[in-house]
Amino acid sequence: MANSQDNLASTILRAAADGGWRDRVALREGDRQWTYAQLADQVARVATAFRTLRIEQGDRIVIVMPDSLEAASAILGAIYFGAVAVPVSELSRSMEIRNILNDTGAVVAVAHASLQPTIEQIRSEVPTLREMLIVGGSGPGQRDFGTVVRSSAPAPSAAEVEKDDIALILYSAGARAARDGEQVAPGIKRLRGVPHTHTTPLQAFESFGEQFLGLTEHDRVLSVVRVSTAYGLGTGLLFPLLAGAESLLLPEQPTSKNVFASIDSFEPTVMFATPSIYGQLARDAVARTMDRPLASLRTCVSGAEDMPPKVIARVKDVLGADVTVGYGLTEAFQFVIAGPSGSGRPGACGKPMPGFTLKIMADESDEEAGIDEIGTLAIKGATLSSNYWGEERGETGEWFTTRDRFMVDADGNYYHCGRVDHLFKVGGKWVSPGEVEHALLAHEAVWECAVIGADDEDGLIKPMAFMVCNIGHEPSPELKHELREFVKNELAPYKYPRWIEFVDELPKGPHGKILRYKLHDKVKASTTPRRAETQAPSR
Repeated sequence: MANSQDNLASTILRAAADGGWRDRVALREGDRQWTYAQLADQVARVATAFRTLRIEQGDRIVIVMPDSLEAASAILGAIYFGAVAVPVSELSRSMEIRNILNDTGAVVAVAHASLQPTIEQIRSEVPTLREMLIVGGSGPGQRDFGTVVRSSAPAPSAAEVEKDDIALILYSAGARAARDGEQVAPGIKRLRGVPHTHTTPLQAFESFGEQFLGLTEHDRVLSVVRVSTAYGLGTGLLFPLLAGAESLLLPEQPTSKNVFASIDSFEPTVMFATPSIYGQLARDAVARTMDRPLASLRTCVSGAEDMPPKVIARVKDVLGADVTVGYGLTEAFQFVIAGPSGSGRPGACGKPMPGFTLKIMADESDEEAGIDEIGTLAIKGATLSSNYWGEERGETGEWFTTRDRFMVDADGNYYHCGRVDHLFKVGGKWVSPGEVEHALLAHEAVWECAVIGADDEDGLIKPMAFMVCNIGHEPSPELKHELREFVKNELAPYKYPRWIEFVDELPKGPHGKILRYKLHDKVKASTTPRRAETQAPSR
């Protein structure tokens, strides 16, 4: 017989009671804070509020919120009640939210007041959506989240669930393949909703949070990654709570100003961010003549995109922090590979996390790739979801084949070599954008860059680089030529970028990942034929 101890939210709150943490601060947001006891009370009240709205166990509840105390209580309250929590980025556009609401068949949306017009715009296009709970002021046909929760008595116990019941659906970038016979309305994407069970975050915490990072009740965690992502939900909310630690939530988008202010006031011991955030912090620390502002942290972790070796060195020299780098994916909920920067050759992601088995498959073969050979990464581990939302659940323990290209060295260090769908051929030979980007980033003039394949005037694919200049360097034809020659000396000549476009910033999503499709769209929108920039500028 199942019992409430199988419930993820109940397990988290029970751990606080058993650990004697009830009177300790669990979550902070600005000047507000909740102890573990106050968090338990709020979660139980949210569960009752959902029950009074005639929501049933297994129903999906979409939460579109900035990172806040209310967002945390809504996510945990939905799970405590036995519903399925679906966190969604507050930066999502109305059509993106509509697609997720329809894909999940959500019956309730919990949203911040600033997002009320966004959801109302598409509400009539979501037939399953019965209720909208608004944080910060409701309108006609809506309910005020705070009022409903305050008027609800705490639920006496969590819903009884099976350990393999779904607790969360997290959306990964991109679209999945259509299922046989599936009918999809025009304009509705086949999304990659990844369902995770009540046990998945517990296993992820044991592997990454406990065994690898050593999170304890003495830690103070600052995660500037949004809780709508697997990376942020684990590191910013679930893992600190399971460890009995204290976590700071940032409702506003992370900037150097508010991150540095948070470090000064909160004094975290552990920080989680993306390489882009660390890079920006380093640049602004130099501009403000700050002296190693992250030196007091015991651990800084970088994820969600590749961490260039140049940024690692800059973070250490300027910010005073050694960075732990890694590779994770929504399908696994957490990091699958991680390790301290400096282990292995430049660009290493680390080694497999406890509980995961990895292999790299050679191209067009069922054989594993050899040492230092690039292939496609396949993963086996307890936290891997065996299906996408709406598909039949597969067998657990099966291999999951990613879309990522990796190689492994003789010491067992893994190196990310780009995405399968980002690779392109030049003259019949494969080019990895990540490899060209790493070469460019080794030049002192390059701060950030992204490489894609673009058509030349004959319709042939060639590398094209978009580049943000480093401090002290200015765009110029001479710099373009210097960079092309630099890459030719580092890589096989066919891999050098035929075109270099200087930009003020690269397009990025809420997770910090570069949105390459926007660069492709920009190139496709151009009507000017591109001749390869092969000559040195005239003097």
